[in-house]
Amino acid sequence: MSATTYPLFGKAVYYNELNIDTKKIVSMIDTPRLSFGDSSYGPVRLDKTGPKALQVLDEDKFKFLKDIILNEVHSYMHGVMGYTNKFKITTSWFIKIDAGEGAQLHNHLNAMVSGVLYLKTPPNCGNIIFQDLGDKRFNLVPERYNMLNCREWIFTPKEGLLILFPSELYHKIEVNESKQARYSMSFNIIPTGLIGDETGDSHMILK
Repeated sequence: MSATTYPLFGKAVYYNELNIDTKKIVSMIDTPRLSFGDSSYGPVRLDKTGPKALQVLDEDKFKFLKDIILNEVHSYMHGVMGYTNKFKITTSWFIKIDAGEGAQLHNHLNAMVSGVLYLKTPPNCGNIIFQDLGDKRFNLVPERYNMLNCREWIFTPKEGLLILFPSELYHKIEVNESKQARYSMSFNIIPTGLIGDETGDSHMILK
């Protein structure tokens, strides 16, 4: 009998390069909708001065983009994770990262799934780095890194790239070392419908 390894309790990150017109989307962004990076590598500053600044996908002109994203969420949560619930986007916002800016390590509260869609990505505009902050008893250095023994995983932005990930997963944005601004859109998602076992005493229904 041969030995078997089970990658238990892993975090599934969804990665897909979409065939969308990113230049058109960038041209449709209103300045008040933009959030910005930080030259001190601090948190992304959310500009909430515009109407519905954190619900940009609720605007009629971005309905096509919302439909595309929700279809990808369905592929991720139904096809990969096996959940039958429907899901909805609670918040969504555009981000502009200027040269010399980035974002510190953070995660997304009050959400189950979060995502980023890259819209304009000049070379060296800053990778997204996911980190595992879980307890490690010994700081061993492996001969080679893989998804089972690494403490961080790096994705390089590409225009049209969509990444979906569990909201509790910590991540940061490297400093934009190009001479141009990087544009992306982030969003948070929660499940709807029955949550938990309806025969138990801890279930609820989200609309």
